[in-house]
Amino acid sequence: MAFDFGNANEAQRSAISTTDGPLLIIAGPGTGKTYTLVKRIVYLITEKNVLPEEIMIATFTEKAAKELITRITNELYIGTFHSICLRILKDHLEYTRIKKNYRMLDNFDQQYMVFQRINRFRSLPYFDAIFDKKQGAWRQAGEIVKYVNNLAEELVDIEVMMQDSNEQIVAVANIMEQYNILMEDENLIDFSSIQTEAYRLLIEQPSILEEIQQKIKYVMVDEYQDTNYIQELLVFLIAGKNKNIC
Repeated sequence: MAFDFGNANEAQRSAISTTDGPLLIIAGPGTGKTYTLVKRIVYLITEKNVLPEEIMIATFTEKAAKELITRITNELYIGTFHSICLRILKDHLEYTRIKKNYRMLDNFDQQYMVFQRINRFRSLPYFDAIFDKKQGAWRQAGEIVKYVNNLAEELVDIEVMMQDSNEQIVAVANIMEQYNILMEDENLIDFSSIQTEAYRLLIEQPSILEEIQQKIKYVMVDEYQDTNYIQELLVFLIAGKNKNIC
C-alpha cells in the first residue's frame, strides 16, 4: 500500500521521503513545516520500520512538543532541548556533579540566589571593572546571571579567560568560577547548565554517548535557526556517524 502523503506538495513529499543523511528544510511561517515534520515521522515509522523510540525531536517550546506528541505518539524522544538534556542527566545522574534531590533554578531563582550571596561576588578581583559601585545588589545579581547563562551556553574556557590581559574579561571569569562553585556546593542546576552538564556527560563518558547513539537513529530539530552553540554541538554529537539530522 502506497504511503499517504495527504495534501503535501512536491517539495514536502521530497522532505518527507528523504530519510538518510542530513536534510535542511527551509520555509516561511504557515507553509506547513510542522505538517511535513509529522508526516516525515510517520513515514519513518511505517515505511522505514524505524521504532518511535529511535527518533529524537527537539523543539523550542513545550507547546510544540506536546502538539507533536498529540499528533503521533508519546514514545518519541521528544521535548525542548532542556527537557531532553534533563532526561539524559536523570538517567545517568551518578556520572555527573549533580546529586539526588538537586534543586532546579528558574531565572528568578538564579537571580535571587546570587542576590543573597552578592558580597561573595563583590569581593572578587576586578569586580568593579564591570560593575558600577552605585548599582544596587538586585540589579548586579541580574547582570551576573546574564553573563553566566550566555557564556555557559557558548562553552567558554574560564581558565583561558583568567589569563587574559583585559581586567573585564578576568572579572567575568572570576564571576563564572564563583557561580559554578556555589552551584556545585549547594547541589543546584539552572537551565543553561542542564545543557552544558549533558554535553560534558556525553563527552566524558563515551560508553553513555555510544548507548544513546545506538538508541537514537534519527534527530530532528524544529526551528533549527534558533539553536545556540551548545545545542548544535549536542545535535551533531547525538546524531553520530549516521548524521541523520533533519
